[in-house]
Amino acid sequence: MSILVIILVLPLLGAFAGYLIGIRNERKRDVFNVILTAVEFLLVITLFQEVREQTLEFVMPNVMGTGLHLKVDMFRYAMLFISALAWFLTTMYSTQYLIKKKKRNRYYFFFMLTYAMTIGVFMSENILNLFTFFEGMSLTSYALVIHDEDRYSHDAGVSYLSMAIAGGLVMLFGIFAVFDFTGTLDIGDIGLILPTVGDEKYIAAVLIMFGFMIKASVFPLHTWLPKAYTAAPTPSSALLSGILLKTGLFGIIIVLVEMMDYDVLIAMTLYCLGIINIFLGGILAIMQRNIKRIIAYSSMSQTGFMLMGIGLLGILGKESGVALIGTILYMVNHAFFKLLLFMGTGMIYMVLGELSINKISGFGRNKKKLKLLFLIGVLGVTAMPGFNGFVSKTLVHEAILEAYHGTHWMFFKGTEILFVIGGGLTVAYMLKLFNAVFVEKNPEYYGQYKERISKRALIPMGILGILIVTVGVFPSAILDPLADYARQLGLHTPEHLHIYSLEALLYAVASLVIGLLIYLVIIRKVLFVANENESGGKIYVNPSLNWLSIEEHIYMPVFKMAFKLFSVFFSFIDTWLLSSAKLMADGFVKLSNVDIVTALETEVKREVAEKAQFVSNRLDSGKRAVSEMKLDLNTEFGASEKITVKTSKLKELIVGGHSRITGITNSIYLFGIVVVFSFMFVYLVGN
Repeated sequence: MSILVIILVLPLLGAFAGYLIGIRNERKRDVFNVILTAVEFLLVITLFQEVREQTLEFVMPNVMGTGLHLKVDMFRYAMLFISALAWFLTTMYSTQYLIKKKKRNRYYFFFMLTYAMTIGVFMSENILNLFTFFEGMSLTSYALVIHDEDRYSHDAGVSYLSMAIAGGLVMLFGIFAVFDFTGTLDIGDIGLILPTVGDEKYIAAVLIMFGFMIKASVFPLHTWLPKAYTAAPTPSSALLSGILLKTGLFGIIIVLVEMMDYDVLIAMTLYCLGIINIFLGGILAIMQRNIKRIIAYSSMSQTGFMLMGIGLLGILGKESGVALIGTILYMVNHAFFKLLLFMGTGMIYMVLGELSINKISGFGRNKKKLKLLFLIGVLGVTAMPGFNGFVSKTLVHEAILEAYHGTHWMFFKGTEILFVIGGGLTVAYMLKLFNAVFVEKNPEYYGQYKERISKRALIPMGILGILIVTVGVFPSAILDPLADYARQLGLHTPEHLHIYSLEALLYAVASLVIGLLIYLVIIRKVLFVANENESGGKIYVNPSLNWLSIEEHIYMPVFKMAFKLFSVFFSFIDTWLLSSAKLMADGFVKLSNVDIVTALETEVKREVAEKAQFVSNRLDSGKRAVSEMKLDLNTEFGASEKITVKTSKLKELIVGGHSRITGITNSIYLFGIVVVFSFMFVYLVGN
């Protein structure tokens, strides 16, 4: 059996095995899950050298109807690596975080199922396989979002699942279109044919990317993100941000690079959406007061930087080696520091049960280990020199400069400035968070709760901290394999990537200065105000609570209006069909009662009269003749009775048919909206 299949199936089987073990002994289940994720991580590590030398593929016919096609190249391997590492560390962390939570066995079951689905997404080379795993991941992770089962969790779950299902349905339409255009579902084969199709290819590409963009929290499809991240248990929030968000970005890259052959139009659209994400996510993060919501909107903003890198792949084309390396590395680094930040947030919640910076201000001032690890995560996400975020952000910035020098288009010079300002926003909101929780003085928390900081939960945080610093100080360990991969794809890549150049350091300083100014002028002067309820104190306010909500003020009213319009439309259709059925039924009844029966009875009476006359004329023929005639008459009258019986049965059939027609129209009403949209889609694609 291929090692790729083992890597895919192991967490799937482990989910069921762990659940059965947990029914009897939860401690043994925890140990089992940690060992299982450790073995999975080791299996992924063993693939590295082989993947670096060649792409691994495995095909199993007749699975999922079209066959199971798995593929691992260096890009996919990077995603597998961070997934395996993340699940291993969060499993260790969860054993401490969930001690006071209910329904832990159910949690771990869906936790491991989500792992299996995520692995499937990253290894799929068949677009239908990818879609199946992607939708499975959405369904299993929904159980993680609503785990606490309070009102807020269920509201967040509704938002998360609604967006996921809508994205999945739209994506499926795109897959249908791609198959119609290309006649294949293998991503590599699609990439050979789809770029040669006319403008219809953009419809298919956008439909497929729609679902991926929802998972990646791309504006304006990001509305589920702050709710889901806040509602889910912290280990799940860490995975939502660190890994599941990457499945969306992974899918976008697959569509742009492997299916659409670096299409410039799509690339420019993604590049511009990235800028919107950076600023909208950054501004909203600055406004928040809940730590999870700050980190959630930070993920949206960081997605913008990665989207700009993805867009540069298409803009630069064969010159995009640096952009590819920087984008993949950004995805890896983002997983490292977001996992660390969420784990640190979970440590605070385990102790206090509260995450509002107004209520926990100063909690971490004297918690040295927690403070140090959280600071490493902050320095990573703000791209300070010496930490992993600096390496990836420098490479993406270098790719923007390449686009400017290659085109001399001032648009790229302007977006470069926005890129640096966006880095300043990151500095500002992370400075707000760290200062409020770990720097400000609060006698209430001085020297308290130290004993409640779980040392075992600090272990996975320490591993992530070491990785963040190691990649920042020794970037070549991860840059070299990625550079080899870019060259294998035929992309121009410099022999030596200069990370710590004077120019790169100056840009980092510029972002730092901008962030300090935003913090001092906007956050401290505008958002940090006197508390009206307590004299002498200050609290942070969130003006964005009164801003336009895309979900509440746009999506929901539009959906409700659409529902009402379709209800009226299909109510009319339903009434029309029922009226038509009634007219048909009445016509049959009238026809059966008047035309058929009357004609038959008249014909029978006429024949009977003729035979009666014949009998009277032949009375002298004898009794025997009379008896024979009577027998014939009885036969004819029997035929009349049979006609009456058949007429009754006909009426029963008509009544039953009327009922069936009514049931059919109700079914049509339920599925009508799907049919209408299907015909609209076919019409648009066909024309």
